[in-house]
Amino acid sequence: MQTDFYGTIADKKLILDFIFSETNYQVFDHYSELGQELQQYYSTKEILEKFDLEKGKQYAVNFGLWNPLDGTKNIVRKIDLNPKKCNGHTFRFSSEGWGMQRLYFGGIENEYLNRSAFVGLNEKGALNKDFFNPEDEKEAHKLDWKLIRSDQRKLKSFIEKKIGTTNKFRGATILINANQHIEADKIHIR
Repeated sequence: MQTDFYGTIADKKLILDFIFSETNYQVFDHYSELGQELQQYYSTKEILEKFDLEKGKQYAVNFGLWNPLDGTKNIVRKIDLNPKKCNGHTFRFSSEGWGMQRLYFGGIENEYLNRSAFVGLNEKGALNKDFFNPEDEKEAHKLDWKLIRSDQRKLKSFIEKKIGTTNKFRGATILINANQHIEADKIHIR
């Protein structure tokens, strides 16, 4: 499941407010900073204080969304790094798991708004990928896929139907505030 969209910082705030108030998702870094623990976020304000959601390339700021009721055991994985290639850092963490959803925010770069996306596996995709794991590591079949699908649909519907416009660009929904800026010739998309 993937929903591509174009959104300004105002649209991204609406999405984050919806996630924190209307879903069971917990929000984490996709990857931690080098040498740091994975951080969980509890509010839109906390995210806005840490990240620039206005400027940046495609998928400039990335989050992991996880519903603790889905049955996933462990969503944090430590990644060993080569200190020679990472300024002396030896580790970082990643948020992972079959039920983990991804929220990628693109920013504005040279007056062009980059694409954003909400992405997650469905049950069939997870089971197909899990097929290649050793038997004792297979876990995709243990998750509450009905709950995961419900969460996915809720957020996808909010993005596409509540704050999305009928305007699309290359299959991606243009959100309300982004559409206003595009029509006013303040930003462009490509």
